[in-house]
Amino acid sequence: MKLAPVDFTNYKKAIKMQKEIFPEEDGTINILASLDRDLFMQKTGLFYEDDHVKYYIAYHKDEAVGITGLYYYNNDRESAWLAWFGVLPDKRRKHYGERIIAQTIEIAKQKGFNVIRLYTDAISNATAIKLYEKLGFVGEKYSAEELPYDCYIYSKSLHGEKVQLWNNKMLDLAFQSELENVPKDKIKEILKSYEQQNKNNI
Repeated sequence: MKLAPVDFTNYKKAIKMQKEIFPEEDGTINILASLDRDLFMQKTGLFYEDDHVKYYIAYHKDEAVGITGLYYYNNDRESAWLAWFGVLPDKRRKHYGERIIAQTIEIAKQKGFNVIRLYTDAISNATAIKLYEKLGFVGEKYSAEELPYDCYIYSKSLHGEKVQLWNNKMLDLAFQSELENVPKDKIKEILKSYEQQNKNNI
């Protein structure tokens, strides 16, 4: 398994994969912002919190099988957060998910984090939750803000100690939901501006 960073050469592929994996959600804005936050805000007029996010396409024998990502908050340098992790529908049930998370955890360790965390919908992502629990993640209900889904946070220590739970601290996940609901016409406009940016850089 190899994780290739998402950059200006492969971001369209990452967006296409994200839409296949999460057909009910749109992470286009997140992926574009990860390429260059300042450029993103300049071109879109949208604010994007500086969460230092980086996405990766997962390959098995040169074949793309899934995506993953990591980010962190400036006020918590101990915790890495898993972003948009998923396996393509036709590649599931082949243990790629476990391998992608294992590789993502290694990156988090190399970057000096002590804990890896994620948030998820306990109802729509029940299958993924079984995988997280199998890999040693510990779940807790998140209720610090009102959300349109049943949110849980899962945490795992990266160094074998007992994991320190998140304890319902505010995450402002409502802002993330707003980014996922940017109008499709606006997203198309943003994508065109990025394509032009790439042409200008060639």
